[in-house]
Amino acid sequence: MKMKKFMAAMLAVSMMAAFAGCAKVKSISGDDFRAACDSLGASEVDPEDNTSDLEEDELEDGFYMVMDSDYIEEHMGDVNYMTSELSTFGVGTTDIEQIIEADDVEEMTVYGRADQNIDDIDSPEDIGDLTINAVIAAQITLNDADKSEDIMEGLADAFDEYGIDVEDLSSDEYYVGKNEGYLKINVSVEDLVAAFTESDIYDIITSMSDDFDVDDYTEDLTGSASIAFYVKGENVILVLNLNINEDPSFCNDFCSELGVADPSKLPSNTMLAESICDYLDDTLGSMLTGYMSMATSYSTDY
Repeated sequence: MKMKKFMAAMLAVSMMAAFAGCAKVKSISGDDFRAACDSLGASEVDPEDNTSDLEEDELEDGFYMVMDSDYIEEHMGDVNYMTSELSTFGVGTTDIEQIIEADDVEEMTVYGRADQNIDDIDSPEDIGDLTINAVIAAQITLNDADKSEDIMEGLADAFDEYGIDVEDLSSDEYYVGKNEGYLKINVSVEDLVAAFTESDIYDIITSMSDDFDVDDYTEDLTGSASIAFYVKGENVILVLNLNINEDPSFCNDFCSELGVADPSKLPSNTMLAESICDYLDDTLGSMLTGYMSMATSYSTDY
């Protein structure tokens, strides 16, 4: 009898372990996503409307828009523009179709919420007073449930543009399983500033002005930039967070309501901060050096 009870207990533990192993990524449908938006008090807007016309309180309360396959196919350029924030978080300078092709999308819902004072920043001296608390999220329903491997490969390729091998990320940041996967990453503002001060671009900028010292403007800045992709079968979730001198409360609230891990709570990835600045050195640094050479040559000649 004792052996039977022991075997039953072991079977129960094994089943729970197997269930936990299969639940690394939560499948979230478009209906689930929109229910979370509604629960947080977001208002639905027509994708044909210009979101820049939203009132300040509408943006602070949150909004969402639903796009079907016909709209996405016709307006993929607009969708690429809305997701251009990806480049801010190190997912590459190419458009979203590098990761998910428009033909594979059945439906997409985009959520946004932000509170910021960017319009009040008139000069570098004001940067220390900048405040941003923003989250952009999307649920993408694919027309094929077997695309997760392609999507994760697309993410890996996008990060590779910055010289980052996803295999070097921690298990909390990157995972690929059978028909599921996730990529989550967080970078603190402090690490980004530190990496920037070690960059070639910073040296170029400071050489142009003896009075420029980024520490004077950024020493008190806090915050982070975060991104997360969750793929489970035909359902994909994207979460983007940016918070400066504010807690990431909008991202916290949305991830909690949706039931997904919050990328803003991950430790800062210093490797990504350095890689972003290295990428900027390689792309913008040579251009700035060229402009300076032209300017020096012009001033010497005339």
